[in-house]
Amino acid sequence: MKWLLVILLIGCQEPEPPPSSTGYAYFQQGLEHAQGGRFHAAIAAYKQAAAQMPDAPQVHYNLANAYFLTDALDQAEGAYQKAIALKPDYADAYYQLGAVYIRQKKYEAAYAPLHKALESDPGHISAYNALGLLHIRQGAYQEAADLYERALQVDSTHYELWYHLGQVEVKRGEREAAKTAFAEAIGTDTTQAGAYAGLGALYVEERRYEEAENLLLRAVALRPFWARPHYDLGQVYMRLGEREKGREVLERFARLEEKEKMIKSLEFTLLSEAEDARRHYDLGVLYGQRRQFAKAAARYRRAIELDSTFAAAYVNLGNIYLREEQFAVAQQLFAQALAADTTHANAYNSLGNLHLMRRDFAAAAAAFASAVRLAPDDQG
Repeated sequence: MKWLLVILLIGCQEPEPPPSSTGYAYFQQGLEHAQGGRFHAAIAAYKQAAAQMPDAPQVHYNLANAYFLTDALDQAEGAYQKAIALKPDYADAYYQLGAVYIRQKKYEAAYAPLHKALESDPGHISAYNALGLLHIRQGAYQEAADLYERALQVDSTHYELWYHLGQVEVKRGEREAAKTAFAEAIGTDTTQAGAYAGLGALYVEERRYEEAENLLLRAVALRPFWARPHYDLGQVYMRLGEREKGREVLERFARLEEKEKMIKSLEFTLLSEAEDARRHYDLGVLYGQRRQFAKAAARYRRAIELDSTFAAAYVNLGNIYLREEQFAVAQQLFAQALAADTTHANAYNSLGNLHLMRRDFAAAAAAFASAVRLAPDDQG
């Protein structure tokens, strides 16, 4: 159900509760820790805030978010329920409670809180999306289509609504309606690959290969590590007689599909092995290979929270910051890697790259020399 979980993202932090001496200070600490990806520290701070301000729903909501992001789903469920008890019209808390149930694969249980989210906020687009995808999972395509049509009356400029409506119409066999929905999705956001891929796949089925090629090339350019449009594009080239090009694209599809399966397997494993630092690190590596750097960074941070001596996680997280030219943060992470393991050649190599980018050539040479001394046979 990866396709469903994708939309169940933690939104912005809830507005702050009124200042209340010590409790407010702890709440602020929790926000700062959460924004920095230090979710265990955020949990500790929010729990202190909750002890001081037990009737502040925002505190329990943010505590639940931190639990959710550390895969502590039972604790997240309890904290969302506490927030709802204190604020019965808390739409975001209902929505996130539904997300918890979906992560736990309790799909039937997810319907009630998602409906409550819409009762509390009829414009809660994420709740419409989640409910629609639940209907799709159940094979209730008409119900899903009706829901998206209703949501589009609230906001006709929302890409996800049009895109998911297009997917539903494909499943219903309503090809013209699907093409219209995908075209509308593209009109609302030209930077999203899904609608290009969806419309391109329909054109492949209609043997409109030249039009399909343009759409699928756009999808691949926007999401170069997404397997499915590569398959359709490969089929297009085969049909157009460009067999060598088709084989190349289909081989790439096979490699990408294998990576997607590995990611899905690791994500599923982490539902039961959430405290395994190596699993988080391995998933971060896979995300990084797909240039999904925000997701990779979150997994590396989680690995570090679970194992503060995990040198490779510090290095990989530092390299993400280095890409963004956040040199101070990257340098601190490389230093933490070397504090955890003084023989970590990759940490010195990354530190050398940082100094090169800063044009500190003497420091770069010293760092690279240390890397070579520790790993003389490493050609990377």
